[in-house]
Amino acid sequence: MASARHLLGRWEVGLVAITIVIVVIAQLDGGGLISSYNLQTTSLNNVVLLCLAFGAAPVIMTGDIDISIVGTLSLVGAFTASLWAHDGVGIWVAAILGLLLATICGVVNGLLVVLLDLPSLAVTLGTMGAYTGVSFLILKGSAIIEFPSSLVTLGSSNVTGTPVPIGVVVLVALFAVLTYVVHGTQFGRSLFAIGGNRRAALFAGIAVNQVRITAFAISGLFAGLAAIFYLGDYDTAQAGIASDQLLPAITAVILGGVSAYGGTGTIPGVAIAGVLLALLQAALGLHGFSGEGQTIAVGILLVFAVGGGSLIRSGTFRRLWPVKASRSSSANAVIDAASTGGG
Repeated sequence: MASARHLLGRWEVGLVAITIVIVVIAQLDGGGLISSYNLQTTSLNNVVLLCLAFGAAPVIMTGDIDISIVGTLSLVGAFTASLWAHDGVGIWVAAILGLLLATICGVVNGLLVVLLDLPSLAVTLGTMGAYTGVSFLILKGSAIIEFPSSLVTLGSSNVTGTPVPIGVVVLVALFAVLTYVVHGTQFGRSLFAIGGNRRAALFAGIAVNQVRITAFAISGLFAGLAAIFYLGDYDTAQAGIASDQLLPAITAVILGGVSAYGGTGTIPGVAIAGVLLALLQAALGLHGFSGEGQTIAVGILLVFAVGGGSLIRSGTFRRLWPVKASRSSSANAVIDAASTGGG
């Protein structure tokens, strides 16, 4: 009975329930949402969104934030496309160099935030503009199209003989790896410890600076992966691409149960929230809502997630869903003791 109550109190269960409600309402009110074509299109579009969200999640778990992810995506897209189109570099070599650049962008963010002790919101707002600006300089206002078929296949084709997009299969593999890293390693436990109490984590012997910089590097890497998927899906590279994905990506992280203050959350929760957002936007689009209307809906969800999550974690559901459940009990004991000792 207690385990059932604990399960029902999980934020992720609520997200699944909301997703089911959206699907049922959309189907009863005209249908089309779960048609084969629409599901494939929604899945392909969701790959970019979830790549950005997966990368941003570890950063937010530490109590920081990275809003430069769309700037990194734009820069990597422009850089990769330019290497292939103008410099004769093979597309996959260019993609690997693009991912290296993306990781460097993340490390730069981390160094600025951690070593200079600057607010992550201000730093990543600035680097978002800088990275996007460099992408404009690289492409000089032009667009690059018609990428090699191998890249287009990755971004927009299905696994042979199935209706499942290749990008979704790769994303599931990335999801599995990131889930293990965040929830099954010492690094992941350190993320939650730092987000819960940075000073206590330092006293407990956690390499706080290194973990925070690594989280930013992961964010940059996943933004780079999102850029590769974007190029393959849309078969075009332009400066400022995917700028409209920032709000949905951050919303997916917060709606997925990652506290805006750090210290809690799960990668599966982020994945479910990303699917929920994708289906919601698809349903609204099928019912004639404009892009602006969909943005309003996503914004409302973000406010709900921040406010509702805080209420649940601090209110009557606290016993059902402990906010420190993602940490090991031994880590909790060390960190709590360090927090008490540190005053």
